[in-house]
Amino acid sequence: MLFMKKNKDKEVEEPIKKPTIYQGNGFTIQRPEGWKQNTVHLLLGPVKDKVQHNIIVTVDEDLDCKLLSDYAEMQVTTLEQQLIGYRLLKRENISLIDGTPAHKIIFRWDPTDQFPIYQEQIFVFINGIGYKITASFSKKTRKTLGKEIEGIMLSFRFSELNNLVI
Repeated sequence: MLFMKKNKDKEVEEPIKKPTIYQGNGFTIQRPEGWKQNTVHLLLGPVKDKVQHNIIVTVDEDLDCKLLSDYAEMQVTTLEQQLIGYRLLKRENISLIDGTPAHKIIFRWDPTDQFPIYQEQIFVFINGIGYKITASFSKKTRKTLGKEIEGIMLSFRFSELNNLVI
């Protein structure tokens, strides 16, 4: 529902946008127009083979993308440009457990001369918002913990509460 306000400089009525509700980890908060979220959620897993395993969920708003494929391509291009020794190992369209379309990549990169890092990223694009779900592994733990961690990543579900207007 839109309400109208009068612009004092012009004799034109402009719509007043109501604040949206931002849902966080166990809380909600009113978010006025013009306020953006820059959310990163970090889940810590076990330390194995010198790697602190984790899953990071990053929320990207105000994107210049219209499609999941555009969002995924933007993310892959950024990785290629920014990560030392970046090498794409796998790339495919997938579905989350609930059937939501997603895009998955697996890659390795070399942050140090001693130890390459393997990462899996799943990209989801819903209502103009991008969600990047990232997990990190060693070569060994990709084989031993990979399926379990990927199952956690695939359980991601979009919450309709994110788009509620109060």
